[in-house]
Amino acid sequence: LKLDEKARNRKASVLTRGNIDLLLQELNALEAVNEEALEQVDAELALLAAKNLEGQLSEYTETDAYANLSDQKKRLVDKRSNEASLQRRLKERKVIFGRLAAQGPVVVYGAAFVASIVSNATMHPLDTIKVRKISLRQKKSKEVGASVDLSVDESADEIRGYDPTWDEIVGEGGVVSLYDGLSSNLFKEGIPLALYLGLYEYAKDILLQVDVMRPHPIVIYLIAGGFGEFFASILRLPAEAVKNGTQIGMSIPEALETNVLSPAARKNLFKCWKVALLRDIPFGGIQLAVFEYLKLLLVVASIQALDPDAPLTEALFGAFGGMCGAFFTTPVDVVITRMINERKSNADAGLPEDAQGTSPIDTALGVYSDSGLPGFFVGAKERVLYWGPAISIFLTVYCRIRQYYLPDIDISI
Repeated sequence: LKLDEKARNRKASVLTRGNIDLLLQELNALEAVNEEALEQVDAELALLAAKNLEGQLSEYTETDAYANLSDQKKRLVDKRSNEASLQRRLKERKVIFGRLAAQGPVVVYGAAFVASIVSNATMHPLDTIKVRKISLRQKKSKEVGASVDLSVDESADEIRGYDPTWDEIVGEGGVVSLYDGLSSNLFKEGIPLALYLGLYEYAKDILLQVDVMRPHPIVIYLIAGGFGEFFASILRLPAEAVKNGTQIGMSIPEALETNVLSPAARKNLFKCWKVALLRDIPFGGIQLAVFEYLKLLLVVASIQALDPDAPLTEALFGAFGGMCGAFFTTPVDVVITRMINERKSNADAGLPEDAQGTSPIDTALGVYSDSGLPGFFVGAKERVLYWGPAISIFLTVYCRIRQYYLPDIDISI
């Protein structure tokens, strides 16, 4: 730390009492410090200086010397006191990031795995509703298309006007059936989400050390999130295919055989994975970029009423990030869901189950032909309502677990 000469030569090094000029000089020195370039030891020293400086400025505002200042000078001191609080929060954030980066992979991946199980078990019914709505519309399209009693225009109108009822969605199993496919969903998200966040943290730490990237944190969050999702999607999609099958009435062995194990199913799955990258990479990048950037803005804006690391703040920002990512990637999700369910839909419509599957473009054109642009947002409400709370729960639990294993920041002279 390059504090000014007077401050460095003081007996207490970073602690001044009763001298406002030296306090303000220290503040100027702290503001000149680049947090991102600090090593962990220097960051903790900077935090020590910032905490004591904040306390001393606060004490000064209660002295007779402060009371005797003009109103203009009082406003200036108050402004500088707020700036000292901002410096303390920035230095504290740097120290927390450094300590988080030092945590071992067991904590990082373990926290992500537990958070994923809690989140997906809570929100699974909404995902089932979304999948069944898309599947029922797909089934209706096949049935109407096979009918010889309706003209092309009448068929299109019937498909576009069709909205699955609640009884159709829950089926004979009732509300309990909304938990069909829960085990597959937990498998689908548990390990992949642990891999996703672990690789995200790894990529973020590397990118933060690159001088060109350091001034652009939101770009770092987007790239790191997309990097994590790329590898996570390799594990996620087969489990998603099984989950989708069980949610529309198949047993797990049937879903495995129909959607994963047969040669035609594997070919279709690989085709779906290539499309899934267009959903998962943006989704993974958007949700964490929004979450992290909102927390950063809260610190920089020096909003004292909200702690960026408080559970409520993390829950709100996580929900907003999840909702943004879910909504913007809904069209691709509709295409993927229809591609995965294509074989079951063919069988239900009396067509050969192993009929040649459609390409992603053909599937997208089919969605547009059936329902127009609104067809790409079928299940959007359920997807947003699912992923908003799901990411909120996921990131809050993840951050709580990691901070539980984080030593308290208790630095003092």
